[in-house]
Amino acid sequence: MLLKRKRLTLRTGIELAPFVDILFLLVTYFLMNATLANNPSIKIELPKSDTSQAAETQPLMVLINQENQIFVNEKNVALKDLGKTVADLVKDKEKDQVIIRGDKRSSYQMVISVMDELNKAGVTRFNLATDK
Repeated sequence: MLLKRKRLTLRTGIELAPFVDILFLLVTYFLMNATLANNPSIKIELPKSDTSQAAETQPLMVLINQENQIFVNEKNVALKDLGKTVADLVKDKEKDQVIIRGDKRSSYQMVISVMDELNKAGVTRFNLATDK
């Protein structure tokens, strides 16, 4: 009685199930990060500064683009209406902070005019945003 031996065979190939799982996790990760990124619809290029600091709270943003248009909360506002708009949005004028984000190609006079309007509205705390 001879027993016939079975031959062991090596399975060669790549298991696809773990690969698909990892691929699914990577796709999910990148989709979540892409949709949660803060991408404002108004494109401005900030000037550079060596001493800039990150803000601690979420202040009101006043944007000035390269065409000298003013935006508050991504809504276009005329310079003459800026004081009233900001006064309506800022609750505590002594403590709340307003950040002026001016494009480096915007005119210096427009930035000064915005600061004047903020002062007239009673806002005492505002900063100019820069990139480090």
